[in-house]
Amino acid sequence: MSFFSSLFGKKSSSNNKSQIKNVEMNEDRANTPLLHLKGKPDACGLYPGELVMLSLAEKYKTTETSFPSYLSYTYEIANPLNMLQDLHNRMFIDVGNAKDCLSGFKLTELKEIAVALNISVEGTKAEIINQLSAVSESALGALVKERTWKLTEKGTDALKANPYIQYFLEKHNYNVTEVGVNIWTVNEEFVKDSKRSYRDIIYGQLNKAMNDAFLQFQKDPALGSTATNRYCECYRLMGLFLEEDKSYVNASDMYFQYLFKKINIHAGLQLLANYKTFSYDKKFKETFINRYYEEIQLYPYQKTELLRLLDELNISGDAVRKSLSASFERAKDTGIMSVNEAADFIILELSGDVDQSRELAYKLAQKAVRKI
Repeated sequence: MSFFSSLFGKKSSSNNKSQIKNVEMNEDRANTPLLHLKGKPDACGLYPGELVMLSLAEKYKTTETSFPSYLSYTYEIANPLNMLQDLHNRMFIDVGNAKDCLSGFKLTELKEIAVALNISVEGTKAEIINQLSAVSESALGALVKERTWKLTEKGTDALKANPYIQYFLEKHNYNVTEVGVNIWTVNEEFVKDSKRSYRDIIYGQLNKAMNDAFLQFQKDPALGSTATNRYCECYRLMGLFLEEDKSYVNASDMYFQYLFKKINIHAGLQLLANYKTFSYDKKFKETFINRYYEEIQLYPYQKTELLRLLDELNISGDAVRKSLSASFERAKDTGIMSVNEAADFIILELSGDVDQSRELAYKLAQKAVRKI
């Protein structure tokens, strides 16, 4: 029996006294919880927010006072300027020289500097920077007054020791924070065992989020669509996460499972629950039957993701239907649609034959509600 049916800084690093003081402070910070910093410190006493700021430090001038708002609402960095100064005091960053700042200038600004130094302004931005870098630091420094932060060796080592930080700063085709996996949850696990792959931690947390959602709506089907949507979305995220590792077979299987569970668990349970609740109203019942298609249709982003995975698998035509059916068979979550019906529906959607896919969804939804 399927689950469906059974369920229904200011100081220079060259100052020796500052170095001694900062080393002592680092040791104290590693053992002292700071109420204004969220998460757990690593072996160097750095919290996730500090590591984020450390990773971004070279983007900012030492005189910077305006920072993007996402630092606050995403990473809970209340005062980026103070944090940069503190990282400087603790020798994780230092003030860069004039050459370090060149990449932050606009092309027009670089040309002005080049003209002042009698250097050709022809070529790309990279070529002009390369020519300016050959100039002595003193000559360049006379024209370039502003400075940017620069990672020290200590700062570089700190980021290498916490690779999960960069993951959360990068752009992905998905967002694991939608199901509660974030920089703080990964930080907690990573601090416990820094030798463990952060990607293993993230995948494990996605799997846990999926299991938690499953238990939620299994225990109480009346919770509505929130838990079922979260359950299905975890499969999608795990699929796209595996795609980044080029594990295309497993990634595709997860994504196929996502589509099948969305058809039969998320949208299917929602249809039957609503239909039963409003069984007294014929108009409402018809509305829910029609709405079933709206819940399971493939949106452009889903088509893009699915076609990309199919392309990586190098399959097309009837092979697509066979792959979908084989994955759906393992799910054992038949409900509104059987394994083959769901495969046909997905193929119709991919082909753009919306009228037929809508008709198929409507017909099967009508068939399912008759059993209530």
